[in-house]
Amino acid sequence: MAKYLFIFRESTESRAKPSPEEMQALQTAWGTWMQKYSSALVGGDGLKRSGRLLKAGLVTDGPYAEAKEVIASFSIIQADNYDAAVAIARECPGDCHVIEIREMAGYA
Repeated sequence: MAKYLFIFRESTESRAKPSPEEMQALQTAWGTWMQKYSSALVGGDGLKRSGRLLKAGLVTDGPYAEAKEVIASFSIIQADNYDAAVAIARECPGDCHVIEIREMAGYA
């Protein structure tokens, strides 16, 4: 089995803030998804909205105004192949994310 990194990207464009009921429904949907794929889910977490960038030895604060998307969270999934990983990604709840799927090299 291979491991795949799901990088959940979120648009920086403003959108309506979800109601508490909508947030609860989304959290429930994510819980259901995580339970359904608990045998495939190796790890992951959400990310705070701020960050820093180290480039050419200089550290700058973020997020960055020129970015159209920010990385909101990530998951590591174990699947038989890329198509199986895509099938799992297709069932992720919420329509606000773009999911980048990358096979991990497995050096460790």
